[in-house]
Amino acid sequence: MRIERMAVYTANLEYTGKAYAFAGGRSHQVFETTVVALSTDTGLEGYGEVCPCGPNYMAAFAEGLPSCLSVLAPEVLGQDPRQVSVIQERMNQALTGQAVAKAAIDIACWDLLGKACGLPVYTLLGGLQSPSMPLHRIVPLAEPKEMEELLGRYRAEGFRHIQIKLGHEVDEDIDLIRRLSKLKQPDELWVGDINGAWRRDQALRFSKAIDDVDIYLEQPCRSYDECLSVRRRARHVVKLDEAFNTVDEVQRGLRDDAMDAIALKVSKFGGLTPSRIIRDVCADAGIPMTIEDAWGSGIATAAYAHLAASTSPRALLNTTDLHNYNTAQLATGAPEVADGRMWLSDRPGLGVVPDFALLSLRDVYE
Repeated sequence: MRIERMAVYTANLEYTGKAYAFAGGRSHQVFETTVVALSTDTGLEGYGEVCPCGPNYMAAFAEGLPSCLSVLAPEVLGQDPRQVSVIQERMNQALTGQAVAKAAIDIACWDLLGKACGLPVYTLLGGLQSPSMPLHRIVPLAEPKEMEELLGRYRAEGFRHIQIKLGHEVDEDIDLIRRLSKLKQPDELWVGDINGAWRRDQALRFSKAIDDVDIYLEQPCRSYDECLSVRRRARHVVKLDEAFNTVDEVQRGLRDDAMDAIALKVSKFGGLTPSRIIRDVCADAGIPMTIEDAWGSGIATAAYAHLAASTSPRALLNTTDLHNYNTAQLATGAPEVADGRMWLSDRPGLGVVPDFALLSLRDVYE
């Protein structure tokens, strides 16, 4: 099997809510997603998708991804997509960094590998260990009353894992959590996601002020070292996200005992090939994971869902249904969602097919 053609598509994804707002004054309503379609000499096609959460969240710029993919295309054409580690190495040799662009191709290669074998990707990633996966639902930063209403709505929809965006002034966030915690149910898992907005003194003051509230603190400070300092002194479980961008950085975190949990975003690390390494290392170390991505439609959701489904329930904290955060669906066959949980089909590959009528063709490489 050889890759004969790579097509790059883009589309806009509009958030279903009023605004997707989080710390630092960041707020977005529309996200540009990039879809890669790899065609082979066997007639099989594989699909990958990546979508940064706006231009100011992660080290990726959506409008720049097609340019990165133009550099990577010559390294992919003519190659066997089933050799996922070979493809990953060729991309790393051709382009330093730019993990998100590489992830689009890597995910499409895993889709092709599954289709070539006649197996769902989760089987190739270790087997179906979590057939039904718990979902978390994000409550964006807003006025307390609006956040309270969203919390009630998501609970009514069956969600028991809630991620609450923080990032007001610290005293306001203390009051917010105090207000919302009166609604917390015994079977619910809550995460307060600061997205790196606080200094370490602010994070520690917050933790002390709400020490009787059972809640995770996610990425309390901007840098890894600040978060490590908070982890050693905070009164709450600490979960890290933006602090890690490579496998090496995650390994450092494990050596330093820097976190109690981690958010594993597949595109940030370069796709499923490096993400499965992180997944296995963290699972072995007893670090539970939220396996997800920054944003995306059904293709992106399917990719991380296959990794989540092949993860031991003991190591899987939760995942998310990003495709349902958008007003439009760009693919058929996305994972099914009900009562705060998600399921995958047993179709070969990722099990999704793009709706090309909703995508704009940017580039074709042959």
